[in-house]
Amino acid sequence: MLDSIRVRHASIAALTAILCAVLPSTGWTWGSVGHHYIAQHYSQHLPAYIDGLRAYDSVVDLHVTDADTRKSYTPGESVRHYIDIDYYPEFFAGTLPHTRTVLEALYSVTIVTNNGVLPWAIDEVMTTLTQQFQTQQWSDASLTIADLCHYVGDANMPLHCTVNYDGQLTGNTGIHSRYESTMISTYVGQLDTPAMTVTYFPSPLDATFDVIAASWAGVSPILTADNVAKAASGGLYNSTYYASLWNSTHTLTQARFDTASVVTASLVYTAWVKAGLPTVPGSSAVPPLAMPPMVADAGVRLDAGPTPFRDVLTVRFAGGSAMSVDVFDVRGARVARLADNVAGEGSVTWRPGSSGAPVGPGLYFVRLSGPGTNLVRRVTLVQ
Repeated sequence: MLDSIRVRHASIAALTAILCAVLPSTGWTWGSVGHHYIAQHYSQHLPAYIDGLRAYDSVVDLHVTDADTRKSYTPGESVRHYIDIDYYPEFFAGTLPHTRTVLEALYSVTIVTNNGVLPWAIDEVMTTLTQQFQTQQWSDASLTIADLCHYVGDANMPLHCTVNYDGQLTGNTGIHSRYESTMISTYVGQLDTPAMTVTYFPSPLDATFDVIAASWAGVSPILTADNVAKAASGGLYNSTYYASLWNSTHTLTQARFDTASVVTASLVYTAWVKAGLPTVPGSSAVPPLAMPPMVADAGVRLDAGPTPFRDVLTVRFAGGSAMSVDVFDVRGARVARLADNVAGEGSVTWRPGSSGAPVGPGLYFVRLSGPGTNLVRRVTLVQ
């Protein structure tokens, strides 16, 4: 059945590309409103070393939907905007290969392509951006950042990360556009993304898969919210329906937009570091000769798993003295302290919500900190 769904998905994607040539571009994406929101907020997170890139904010905003436009004339573009991550049993087992050729060897090129290649599209854009930073092609880089904003935005849209992309398997047909386009266009004024600190990603591809896992965790809540909203409105898609849908999903939606903007900025920062720290004209600070070591000493270690996880996360660590183990959400707020003033090797567990405070599905960061130690691991809580 899943294979037939995949063929149908590919056919719909092809039809969408044809329609884009003759109809206004609404598309199955965050919609232009959502993508512009991400483009307009990503640069507030850029560190002083590269905040000169803000000079290109208008270019990024203008071109952030170019990737959708390309669907109408570029073969293979449509599948770059999604990945049906739950098609793969390995996703739930925590063993999904991130290397595209390895996954294709398991499932075939056709199946992997039809299920969407979004994470590898982001990885390709990162390679291009790094090369442009190395050669200081700032104008070209701004166009690449626009594409990065777009694809990272798609990776943060839960319904771009599931076989049940339009609720067609659960009686929620049409939820894709109702949620990401109509609702967002109506309530975008209530979104508010604060400035956050960027993260260096040693593996942008692994980081992208973490983001996708966190997005997937939002699929079930959106479908439930759709059912609640339809009940409230008597089955009509009116203002009552959308008010209910927003009320049920606004926290989840805000988190997805926050993550999209700060992950985009973090990937831009990562590309700059990998490019050798070139001086970005107009930036507030001169880059150092070298960034601090990105890899911890061999004696310091932090592992957290499984991820994704549902009930219990096991954290194993090793290091010096006076260390703490904490869990933070995507906004940087601490949601749990797992260990305090510990030394040497140890193991702790996190049971979300055990302290009484509600903890929802999504992306979290486990941090091991102490004198000379600051290690972070990304984990994903699913329902």
